[in-house]
Amino acid sequence: MIATPETAFLVVGLMTAGTGLIFLLNDRANPASRALSACLMAIGLRLFLSGNDTLAPHIEVTLGLWLIDALTTTLESLAILCGLEWGLRIGRTGPPGRLRLTSTALFRAAQILIIVYWGLSLGYLAIFPEQAMSDVAGNVRVRGVEFAVFAPVLGTSILLAGIAITTLRFSRIDRAEIVRLRALAIAGPFLLGGLIFGNHIVPITLTLGLLAFLAGSVRYLLIQNQRGQFMRQFLSPEVARLVQQEGMDEALKRQRRVLSVVICDLRGFTDYARQHDSDAVVGLLERFYNSVGEVAARHGGTVKDHAGDGVLILVGAPLAMPDHTTRALQLADDLRQVGIALLAGSTPELGLGVGVATGRTTIGAIRGARRLEYVAVGSAVNLAARLCDRARAGEVLCDQRTLQGLDAATALHAEPRQAESLKGFPEPVAVFAVAPRAASAPAQPT
Repeated sequence: MIATPETAFLVVGLMTAGTGLIFLLNDRANPASRALSACLMAIGLRLFLSGNDTLAPHIEVTLGLWLIDALTTTLESLAILCGLEWGLRIGRTGPPGRLRLTSTALFRAAQILIIVYWGLSLGYLAIFPEQAMSDVAGNVRVRGVEFAVFAPVLGTSILLAGIAITTLRFSRIDRAEIVRLRALAIAGPFLLGGLIFGNHIVPITLTLGLLAFLAGSVRYLLIQNQRGQFMRQFLSPEVARLVQQEGMDEALKRQRRVLSVVICDLRGFTDYARQHDSDAVVGLLERFYNSVGEVAARHGGTVKDHAGDGVLILVGAPLAMPDHTTRALQLADDLRQVGIALLAGSTPELGLGVGVATGRTTIGAIRGARRLEYVAVGSAVNLAARLCDRARAGEVLCDQRTLQGLDAATALHAEPRQAESLKGFPEPVAVFAVAPRAASAPAQPT
């Protein structure tokens, strides 16, 4: 079976519209991807109407050839409008400022010119229908008078969009979106060639444009995957598996749950930071964060926050764990031991204090400042922070509720301390120091 031009139009149209549908189904929450999806689906529908000789005659009988050409022109203009909207939405991923306002204004001006182009196209179709609906022989299907009327409007719109894209390159927009913008800049001339070239060339130019854009989209997905791999360093394997199997919505769903909170903090860090240059301080924090993250993952904990020289870890969220108290105390004791090894020989001397508390906590995602933040709110968080503040270097302090959930078979024991009055708690809080059963060495001095 020999492929015909109509078949080529149909295949390319289905590929383009299908690509747009894939973007919509897989990234529907992203406004930029929604605009991109609409652009690609409009191009696909335009190709389907232009090249399908089987369908076109039946439509011509009922609706008229004029209406078919008007619909084709509308789809062309809609595709360009949505493509410009995609660029505008990408620009909004950057920080507010003069560059962002400039790019937005340029994209909007380009869209206004495309609306003018659409109006001129429909007017030309209404006033000179025979010329508008007849093809020109050769590789270029645009007559001289058509070029004189439409080229300034369309060309100015493309120029403004190009300046806007160049402006975005100098703003701090999402690096992954820069990849897609670069792909658009390469694919754009091929896609717009469909407005100028003859029908026998259009499938080739559009295929080349689509391939260039898909190459950028694959790179975009690879960057997003690399980011996901990086973020998995801060999740326990159990949480990563939950996200992979159940999706982000399940992992971020807001709920109240009893869990354990572990907070650790460096002792003597202020003096250390004052006596060392910033590179040495950052290097120490990096080693500290890596060690804490490894210990947390080993016990199923989730690192929620890094705050200077302190780290907050949740045990029992986002993934519920019936033995979260035992895990939390084992995690805290491992942190104590890792801290002693990591900080040995530091000048001035550094130490690590750890606080553990258990209680009902509200967990989940909240939206603010155009970003999602995973939060844990409850008295257990506050209590763990207060106990961490009271812990001396090399010491783990916990509350009574955490101690009550400790598995008796665990090689840890607790020594009661004098109940303390802690800020935010009306009654004195029972405090316990946790250490391995086999070794109850005294804590290091502060």
